[in-house]
Amino acid sequence: MRIFTTILIIITFGVSACTTPIEYIPDVENLKAATVNTPYFSKINILGGGVIGGPDGVPGYVIPDDVGVYIRNCQLPESEVEKIKPRDSNNYNCVEIYGIPTKPIEIKIIIGGSMYGNMLSSATRFKKEYTLNVTKP
Repeated sequence: MRIFTTILIIITFGVSACTTPIEYIPDVENLKAATVNTPYFSKINILGGGVIGGPDGVPGYVIPDDVGVYIRNCQLPESEVEKIKPRDSNNYNCVEIYGIPTKPIEIKIIIGGSMYGNMLSSATRFKKEYTLNVTKP
């Protein structure tokens, strides 16, 4: 009986250690609406571990890509950048949607990537889709 309990505990620990819960803030499907020819800005935070990124890492894409709305990684605050010089100053756990929409349309924004693994689990892939409605003024 003791062996069975030990095996059950090991299996439970192993299964729970292999899954990384990923949360998004905001965790909605529709971002706040945008207006044509008006600057737009929104932030999405990714929680659950360190997001794998790099100088060439693209946090996602915008469909269609010709409407004046773009996506990028957030910049770390100046106080943090001073500590890590000359390392990368991007915050890969944060994504910014910005720009000046040029036409009224429904835009799909897809963010994705991977979270670093740890000693007990491998890297975890993630993908999240948002909709941004652009309206006439």
